Amino acid sequence: MKNIINKSWLAISVLFVFVLVSGCSDNGKGKKESPASAVSGSITAGNAQNIAVGPGVPSEAAVSVDGRILKKAELENLIKDRLAMLKDKVPADKQKEFRDNIRKRLIDEFIMRTLLNDEMARKKVAVNDQEIKLTKDKIQASLPANKKVDEFLKENKISQEDIILGIKVEKFMNKEIGDKAKPSQKEINKFYKENKDKLFLSPESVHVRHILVSVNKDDSEKIKAEKKAKIENLRKQLLNGGDFAELARKNSDCPSKEAGGDLNFIKKGQTVKAFDDAAFSQEKNAIGPVIKTEFGYHVIQVLDRKPARTIALGEVKNRISAFLEQQNKSKAFTDILKKLQQNAKITVY
Repeated sequence: MKNIINKSWLAISVLFVFVLVSGCSDNGKGKKESPASAVSGSITAGNAQNIAVGPGVPSEAAVSVDGRILKKAELENLIKDRLAMLKDKVPADKQKEFRDNIRKRLIDEFIMRTLLNDEMARKKVAVNDQEIKLTKDKIQASLPANKKVDEFLKENKISQEDIILGIKVEKFMNKEIGDKAKPSQKEINKFYKENKDKLFLSPESVHVRHILVSVNKDDSEKIKAEKKAKIENLRKQLLNGGDFAELARKNSDCPSKEAGGDLNFIKKGQTVKAFDDAAFSQEKNAIGPVIKTEFGYHVIQVLDRKPARTIALGEVKNRISAFLEQQNKSKAFTDILKKLQQNAKITVY
């Protein structure tokens, strides 16, 4: 459920930017196709009927789209930039295959940019500074807290022109599609029914708190014994009525000590096995025996339990609707690209 429905899909403008970035990380093998990958793969030198591949003029051209040319030298420089971004991450025996894949992706990107730029010019779609700022803010919101948007754009070779084109595409798509992308109640119900047993099962969970006395791999047997004695003493205090939250705050080596050792609800498989086994076998409110994990010694208390259940449609309706709407927008975007390609003269030399 979380991997699909909770995905934070950005607006079409930002989606377009990330489509360009998607070619920087891998060749897509072993990944399920998402709306973004469907867009990036919708126009390729290998699958389009009206893309000619073969000899032609001019000799320095790598690809032309309605007379607009990407030169071989420019393409080579782009390939070098992409490879430099990956540095030593590609095994030596995969270098040629990876280079060929990057070349194809860069040609696809040139075709897509050119077709979209021409269409936005024909439709007279304009962009202002405020729209550029809002789009960058959207990208910033999707990045880790320590990553600045300008740094991200520079690292991934995303230009101001790419941002502007993305905004134009979003405005164009909103005008072309409008509310037509919104799914009907029938479509939402169908998606929920077909995926209820796969995406909408909430497994058993327990609300736990714990105290951790950490053990380091370099600790001597004497230090380990002292730490074991410490956790046993803490457990004895708890059994004698000691305040769990206070003891955790003063003694636990887990960051959860700030919350009195409270880890909130955890699901089966979410923690290491020894901790998992203890948490899901203990009686509610009981102070469990000392257990050992790779992190050290723990004392666990289960505060509450929630049985496994199927999440009701009403709880996920809005997220399903947002997911299906994004799928519909992505499909419409892909269809528009295909139509533009069919009406263009594209030659890969």
